[in-house]
Amino acid sequence: MADHDPRPFNCPDCAAAPGELHEDGCDQAHCPDTGRQRLVCDHDGACTSRWSGDFVGAAECRECDWWLVEDPELGLIPCPAGTKDAIEDFNRLFTHARWDAELQRYVRTDLTTT
Repeated sequence: MADHDPRPFNCPDCAAAPGELHEDGCDQAHCPDTGRQRLVCDHDGACTSRWSGDFVGAAECRECDWWLVEDPELGLIPCPAGTKDAIEDFNRLFTHARWDAELQRYVRTDLTTT
């Protein structure tokens, strides 16, 4: 695995502890219906979500082995787990998974690892 610290942490925007509701206007709060950032959802701020202790979709990226690393010449490129300085590949998550409102997580929709 990459250098990810699996321990839960407080929300980096509103400081909500794991299990607490995000504050209004928090950049990290997600819409429970769409999984996207709450600030841009169509619910006019009427949706609420709790901070899980990790970024929405990060666990799914790790489960699917979707990682990126910055190459000085090529920019961000896919890489395997365990690559030094790798980060979760959220672009791949949004391309190859869909938000499941019932499960409150992203579910993979493709059968490949690319």
